[in-house]
Amino acid sequence: MRPALAPHLQRGAINVSANRKPRMDLRTIVFAALAIALTWLVVCHSLAAYLAVVAPQSALWINPGQPEALANLADRSLDASQFSPQRSADNAEQTLGIRRKLSDATEDNPHISSSYSRPFSEAFSALDQNRSIDLHTVSGWAEGSFYEQPLNARAARILGQLADISKDDSDAWKFMQTAARLSLHEPAANYWMMRKSLEAKDYEATLHYADILLRTEPRLGEYVVPVIAYVAADPASINVLKRVLIADPPWRAGFLAALPSNVADARLPLELLMALRASAAPPTAAELKPYLEFLVGHKLYDLAYYTWLQFLPPEELHHAGLLFNSKFEVLPSGMPFDWVISSGSGVTIDVVPRPDNESEHALRIDFEYGRVDYRGVTQLVMLTPGTYSFQGKYEGQFVGPRGLKWRIVCAGNETMPLGESVMMTGTGSTWRDVGFKFTVPSTNCRAQYIRLDLDARMASEQLVAGSMFFGDLRLSRSPTQSIDASRAD
Repeated sequence: MRPALAPHLQRGAINVSANRKPRMDLRTIVFAALAIALTWLVVCHSLAAYLAVVAPQSALWINPGQPEALANLADRSLDASQFSPQRSADNAEQTLGIRRKLSDATEDNPHISSSYSRPFSEAFSALDQNRSIDLHTVSGWAEGSFYEQPLNARAARILGQLADISKDDSDAWKFMQTAARLSLHEPAANYWMMRKSLEAKDYEATLHYADILLRTEPRLGEYVVPVIAYVAADPASINVLKRVLIADPPWRAGFLAALPSNVADARLPLELLMALRASAAPPTAAELKPYLEFLVGHKLYDLAYYTWLQFLPPEELHHAGLLFNSKFEVLPSGMPFDWVISSGSGVTIDVVPRPDNESEHALRIDFEYGRVDYRGVTQLVMLTPGTYSFQGKYEGQFVGPRGLKWRIVCAGNETMPLGESVMMTGTGSTWRDVGFKFTVPSTNCRAQYIRLDLDARMASEQLVAGSMFFGDLRLSRSPTQSIDASRAD
């Protein structure tokens, strides 16, 4: 039986193998076809995605609905590709298309400084120069991109621009608002919304979009700050701005530094600073200093001095007088009415304990041997007309053809000193007195600078070396001149 069955079984095996072979070949063909199709789809979509940036027309030949290619074609046709977040903010002027006026009302507003009125009044382009393009085709590209990707913020912004060109305010608002909601990195949409919100006197929304722009595109501040300044200048909206600043946004310091140049009333920044003083995030020295320097630079000395006193810490008020911090009890803040130290190359200036009494402090100046670039130590003071006396002490070792001098000059006319000390050089460790008298004139000298200068008249006289200490400074008014000076007032 076994020999008889063996051939039968063998033939059956052969028949089964023969029957299976065609089925295996068909499956292989199907899988191969699917693999080729998938590979083609992957290649097409990847290649189309790449070409969407470098050659959008070619991308559409491969994939007619490629949304990025459609958006790029529309964007480039509008010459608005500079709005892309990938573009450098170095092109800020192009980014905002400085071509169209904002509105007659804001352009003529007296609260906006004339030096900044142009960026504010022309801060968004209507793309009038693009009216010759095929708007229907561009609109088709943008609509196709938005249809393929409903969350495409750039496509929404392009549709908003097209509606803006066509004076369709309703659609422009709808698409620009959509773009702004979809992405914080669409500066054109956010700027458009900020501008329209300002025109509608919706100051909450205006500051909302301004906040977005300053957080995402800080270099656009020169176009946004004038808008915020306009809000600040309106008594009906300044409280809205105060609430925003009290929250301490990251752009606050930059805004406060730029604000004085964008308003007509120099007291407006002080109102904001005073509101911040009582908040949980009071103004820092870095936020206060630019405003004081602006006031001093514009010769608004009284307002600057008043502002400085308002923000002086209570524990330092007793150091205020004709000369602030005269014994260097606290580290100089660099504010105009405190000591301003500018070391320069080859010179180190610091406040240190006095070598003879560590409980007191002195100003120490170290000169490296060779030619130095000494830039001085100064303090702005506010002296009324009259005769005064300046006194101090110094000691140290100093080698050089010329020495140091204390001087006082009128702010704004620093070439002619009102008075100066003898030249100070160091030859030992004994403290010596130095002083001089001077008279403040009744005109053209509202503020004065106390200076410690290196009395070098030429480059060769800057070859100095050594260390000097200065301390126990005093500035007082001469009693015998009080009556005469008051008459001069």
